[in-house]
Amino acid sequence: MLPREYRISRAHFADIFKKGRFFSGQNLTLVVLKKPESAKKSSRFAFSVSKKVSNKAVVRNKLRRRGYEAVGELISQVKSGFLAVFVLKKGAEKLKFEEYKKEIKGLLIKSGLTK
Repeated sequence: MLPREYRISRAHFADIFKKGRFFSGQNLTLVVLKKPESAKKSSRFAFSVSKKVSNKAVVRNKLRRRGYEAVGELISQVKSGFLAVFVLKKGAEKLKFEEYKKEIKGLLIKSGLTK
């Protein structure tokens, strides 16, 4: 699980979606916002799973936990000073963990967040 210091609170979501850049994948969308005042701080991440993906909270929470686990494994390769939100699309619940992790890594590379 990703430590709390690397996670975004819900209070920042509106600002990220309003001012951030969007990068789309097959099952995920990444929204990235560079925060100049937090350049020395590590990047922070969040996962948003809509009820459109699954009506069951158990499934949505599982997808969120898997996402945090995948980002936790990739955190050493990510630049500092960014806020990033992954939004899951319908069909993401069918992905195996390795496919999920591969798509997250691909979006991080596409957005230029990796070192």
